[in-house]
Formats: sequence, structure tokens, C-alpha cells
Amino acid sequence: MTTVAEPTTIDSGSGAEPRTTAVQPSTAEPSIRVNRALNTIYTGAFTAFLGLTIADVVFPLLVLGFTGKPLLAGLFGTIQFTALVVASVPAGNFVDRHDRRRVLIVSEAVRAAVATLLAVSLAAGHVWLVEIYLIAAILGACQPFSSVRTLALRSIAPASQLTKALSIEQVVSSVAQLVGPAVGAMLYSVNRSLPFVALAAGMGVSVLCATLVGFETKPKPASAAESTPEDESAFAGVRIIWSNPVMRGTMLFIMLVNLIGVPLDLVLIVQAKHEGVPTHLIGLILAAFAAGGIIGAPCIPKLYKLLRPGQLLIAFGALISLSLLMTGLFQLGGFWMAGWLAAVGFAIPAAQVLVDVLILRQVPDHQRGRVLTALMTFMGLGMPIGAAFGGSVLQIASPSTVLYGAAVAMAGIAAFAASQRALRVAQWPSAN
Repeated sequence: MTTVAEPTTIDSGSGAEPRTTAVQPSTAEPSIRVNRALNTIYTGAFTAFLGLTIADVVFPLLVLGFTGKPLLAGLFGTIQFTALVVASVPAGNFVDRHDRRRVLIVSEAVRAAVATLLAVSLAAGHVWLVEIYLIAAILGACQPFSSVRTLALRSIAPASQLTKALSIEQVVSSVAQLVGPAVGAMLYSVNRSLPFVALAAGMGVSVLCATLVGFETKPKPASAAESTPEDESAFAGVRIIWSNPVMRGTMLFIMLVNLIGVPLDLVLIVQAKHEGVPTHLIGLILAAFAAGGIIGAPCIPKLYKLLRPGQLLIAFGALISLSLLMTGLFQLGGFWMAGWLAAVGFAIPAAQVLVDVLILRQVPDHQRGRVLTALMTFMGLGMPIGAAFGGSVLQIASPSTVLYGAAVAMAGIAAFAASQRALRVAQWPSAN
């Protein structure tokens, strides 16, 4: 199950800080439909997300096909997420001091290159498990650098259209997640190298789009009043998040959710195989998660009116717990699994935006790279452990048993959120 991952920043309305509008030949703000820069960024985001969601499905299938051991399949995710966490803090410091557009181009080009290398190796019939694990490390380490796409949208979209522009990116991401697993499973069933050709092509298009779009490539410098030695340190983003009780509680919640959620793709793949679901349909089951997200993204404003931040997190944890319990308890086939995945996916966009509204939009531009990668560090801390633990447990327990345990753990995480007073009383920034 895909969990809360790379954030997408959104403003909640009033009280927004001043933003730099897109560089346009005309002083009038074009609608999003005719804003070429935005549409080009959306195209690059879609192809990159599509490639990554294809990879999420085919890498476990590839390792399982080579070894037949869920433990080794889970190790791929452990390596990938460990590299992400290790790279996040230095990446944020680098992004806040260098050309962000160039950083995006290079990181996507590296991911395209390693995907091409693996596709060629598979086509030639000469691939080693260590090569797959090395690629896992490279993909993970590149992720914090590629996250600057989120910051690019802030400088491209006019301030009056920022909320709508970034809401559309949530839909773009969900559509990629919807299509990617099915495409990946289908391509893998035809030829093992084809999904990695698609991954390389997606990253290549992302590189092209970043090259074509002009956006503010350097962060705004801090004023003398804003700048302090602590604020300029590599760990400024971590310090900012940890010193605020609402930010800290939110990040601990997301870290625990990812600890449980990251290995669930592998658990669900094994569960589907136990239930006799054909390989080419497994991608469709996982794609239901994204279908829920497509429905949920337009509902974000309504959910925010109904629930305060802490209430939203508690409801999110409870929904995941119920979904896992029902999937493990009643083994009714692929449609049943897909339905519960869609229910969880419905809540994901609101949870992702919650993280951004409460944290990223409240910091100055010269610190956003470090805060963004600090978010990825916190969100990623549970991922390596979760990926390794999921594969290990599947060696000794049935997937349904793992789902029961995950449901209980997720209920405990929801209870943790309810126990945090700072989260219970927190209000949306626009209401303060």
C-alpha cells in the first residue's frame, strides 16, 4: 500500500505568504488550462510518478521471481528507503544553496540511466541481485533531490491559483498511481525488461519537461533579521519540525503509518497470489488505491471543513486499521481487496495536504528545501524497518495473519494521535 510520501504543497486560503508569480510575457494571469509552464510541469510529474509506481510493483515481482523469498523482496524496499533517509538532510542543504532546476534535471537523469541499465541487463539475460539492490539505493537517494519539483510549482503558479494548481497535481499523481501498477504488471507479464524501459522513458520525459520550463531556480535569500547560524545549518529543517509540538506529533504519526504501510504492497501481492488472483490483475488491485485518491482529491476542502487536523489523522488511522482487518478477515478475492484499498486511497490526498499546510507553507523560502527533505526524513524513518519487517514476517506467517497484526498496530497509531493534546486542539492555519 502506498503511504504518505513525497509532499505536495498547498495553501489553505487566507493568510498565505506572498509568493512569486510565474514569469509570463503578459501581466494577466492565464488560466491553468493555458499555462504552458504548469502543464509542462504536470506532464513531467505524471511521467515520473508513473515510472515510480510501475517500479513499486515490478521490483518485488522481479526479486520474487529470482529468489522466491519474500524476505529478499522486502530487502529491496529496505535498501531504497534507507538511502532516501540517509540522503535527505544533505540533499535539503544542497537544494537550498544551488540551482533547483538543475538539481531536478540531474536527479531525474540519473534515475533514467539506472533504469535503462537494468532494462538492458534483463534483456541480455545477465542481471545479478546485487545490481538490483544497488539500483534500489540509487533510486532512493535521488528522491529527496527530485522533490524540488514541489518547490518549482510555487514559483510557476500565480498566487491566486496556487491552491487549484497544486490540487490538480494531487489528481495527476493519483492518475499515475492508478495506471502505473496495471501497466507495470502487464508489461512484466510480457517481458521482464519492458517495465524498466517504461521507467526510464518516464524519467526521460521528466528531464525534458524540467529543461523546457523556466522557474525560479535559486531560493530567495534570507534577510539579515531572518538569518541566524542555527537557521543556516543543514539540520535547520529537522530542528524546526521537532521544536513545534503540532509538527512533531504529525511527523511521528506519519512515521508510524509508514512503518506499517510500506510493506503492505508486498503483503497484498502475496495475499493475492494465495487467493489465486492472476499476476496481470494484481496491478489492477493495487491501482484501486489511486482510484480512491482521484475521488478524494476534490473532496479535500470539504474534509477540512468537517475535521480539524488531529481529527483527520485519527480518522485516517482508523480507516486504515478497518481496511486491513476486513481484507485479512474476509478473503473474497481481488474486487474485495481493491474496494478497501480504494477506501484508504480516498483519504490519502487530505493527509498529504495536511502535512504541507501545517508545516511547509509556514517556513520561508530559503529554508524550504531543508524542511521539505526533513519531512522526507521523518516520513522515511519507518520505511526501511517496515520493508524489512514485512518480508521477514511473511517468511513465518501467512499474509492474512500479517494483515491482522497490521490492523491492530494501526489502531494503536490512531490511539497515539488521539493522545496528543497538541494535535487534538490544533486548528488549520487559515482559522488562526
